[in-house]
Amino acid sequence: MISNLFKKAFIVGAFTIFFDFIFHKFLTHPMESLTYFMIKFLLAFFVAIGIYTLNNYRIKKRFIIPISGLIFSTLMSIYYRMWELGEAGVPFGSRAPDIIGISRDNLILFSGTWWFGHAIFFIISILIADKLVNSYGD
Repeated sequence: MISNLFKKAFIVGAFTIFFDFIFHKFLTHPMESLTYFMIKFLLAFFVAIGIYTLNNYRIKKRFIIPISGLIFSTLMSIYYRMWELGEAGVPFGSRAPDIIGISRDNLILFSGTWWFGHAIFFIISILIADKLVNSYGD
């Protein structure tokens, strides 16, 4: 039998990728790669495992969920920047797809939209997983 912990973490990963894919499909150009989505799924899965195994998740989830979304988005941003600089060999910040309607020249708005948007995808996914599995802890 699959544990509730695994079910929730899998749901978080799947929905995070779903929301991110929709975002990239309709609001960015060019589309991200399959590798990007695979890494993001794994990161969402393991961050979800981490927060669901916290002893006080059920009691303090009102604080833990938003913080975990920001941690998830920060970790993904760090991975993305390291990949940019290391493997892709492109200048820092130049690889991120354009967001339709937001100028790259406004660095704070552009970067903040990426960071906050991806955090929101993760937060919503946590809330969905909690509702679907209907269990707040194992």
